[in-house]
Amino acid sequence: MVYDGLNKAYEQTKPLPPDQDLPGMGQFYCLHCDRYFNNAAVRDDHFKTKRHRRRVKLLMEAPHTQLDADLAAGMGMPDNGPKLMSF
Repeated sequence: MVYDGLNKAYEQTKPLPPDQDLPGMGQFYCLHCDRYFNNAAVRDDHFKTKRHRRRVKLLMEAPHTQLDADLAAGMGMPDNGPKLMSF
């Protein structure tokens, strides 16, 4: 879900709606780490941390698919045999 959110995040730049239950009224959010911050300065400092950079690097890889799981389990691609010539 986060991977899909990252792809959509670059397309839409709408401001977040205010939420009184979240830190900073929910305006300062890190999508990669799924965290809210009290103000922009704290969020910008977070962007420089090693934990954030590791998370961004991890999320840049495409998620695994069912085909990957099947290949890892040894199921492999279906083999229907050689194609026969039709007359």
